[in-house]
Amino acid sequence: MTELRGVTRTLDPFKAYMIYMGLKAHFNSNYDYVKYGGKTSATRNSYLNRRDKAFFGKASRKFKEEVEDFFISNFVENEKGYVGQFNEETYVQWKKRVQSLRYQFKNDIVLLLEQSKTFNKIFECKDGQHPILFKSYLAKKISIETMVILDSVVDYVKDFDTKIHETVIWPNHAKKINNYKKLLTFDNSQYKMILFNLVK
Repeated sequence: MTELRGVTRTLDPFKAYMIYMGLKAHFNSNYDYVKYGGKTSATRNSYLNRRDKAFFGKASRKFKEEVEDFFISNFVENEKGYVGQFNEETYVQWKKRVQSLRYQFKNDIVLLLEQSKTFNKIFECKDGQHPILFKSYLAKKISIETMVILDSVVDYVKDFDTKIHETVIWPNHAKKINNYKKLLTFDNSQYKMILFNLVK
């Protein structure tokens, strides 16, 4: 199973809040959750003064040692981190994806190759437009995990940054992909081999 790096897990509601605040900073600023071990300037007083503090107590009780994963799954869905939109179904779907990561990656690459015929065309930004890869992701035909793994293997995000002309949709998703890549753990060499076998 894919593992996620992070701070020590705990059932304490305040600690759950600290994890949430660290991940919120990670997805919405230049803060690196992994590098700083989830530590932020958030205080117990700031936690106690929140109107939604009951949410963190409920989350810590329900998800226990999986509370960090619950938060990550929902930030991947909605990086702004509105707790009113956090839900268990998003977490369940995320768990299914990361538990079958290799299977999904293979299926996603096969689908992309069926659309493009050649691997290179997946990344082609014709006249500054979105390439097949990004269009497929936006259409929810392939997962964000596949986007993350592909960037780790072929480093396409930097290329898209210079070739895609629009300045809102792609940059927002590029930031999410880069942030998520720091949290998702997988064997890079293994996925290079999977990709090689599919496109050779």
